[in-house]
Amino acid sequence: MNTLDALNWRYAVRQFNNDTLSNAQINELAEATRLTASSYGLQPYRLLVISSKELREKLLPHAMGQNKVRDCSHLFVLAVKTNIDADYIDKHFTMAEQQQNLAPGALAGFASHVKDVMCSMTTEQLASWADNQAHIALGNLLTAAAITGVDACPMAGFDKAGFDEVLNLEAQQLSVSVICALGKRCDSDSSAEKPKVRIPAAEFVVEI
Repeated sequence: MNTLDALNWRYAVRQFNNDTLSNAQINELAEATRLTASSYGLQPYRLLVISSKELREKLLPHAMGQNKVRDCSHLFVLAVKTNIDADYIDKHFTMAEQQQNLAPGALAGFASHVKDVMCSMTTEQLASWADNQAHIALGNLLTAAAITGVDACPMAGFDKAGFDEVLNLEAQQLSVSVICALGKRCDSDSSAEKPKVRIPAAEFVVEI
């Protein structure tokens, strides 16, 4: 499928079948998520890949009755970092210098600028910023899933505190932002046949 065919094919799956995605499929989608662009390249989130149905059963009471959390092949959880501070930023730019074969301190000026911007934010502003970055990654994941023929359902309607507790995220300085169930659509999922509802292109695209 080309990109537009894939995006027309995808929809938010309501019911998954019993198929299990291969390790290769999951690894490709995880890598596509990792390669997502983020503000300053800071990637203020981590990806949790949950294959255990037992663990997904424990999450189900916090999923507002959405059985997809339990019944999918894999559940991807994007969790934002709760420790975005000067130390986090310094570690990022040290890693950037190493990966780009730069001299230590070569990016110090840019790092200083980023710290000035980020460290001026309130805790609430940082959380909102990180959440926005995680949603960019979600969009990339959904597109990659569609292109590779994997069905997906993104979800924001769940009890984040409950997910954090079950997954013990506070100890990892993480908090759940958004989740995405992955797998293969069930043949009886009537939503697959419904026309896609989108604002017409002539109204959506504004040429200036």
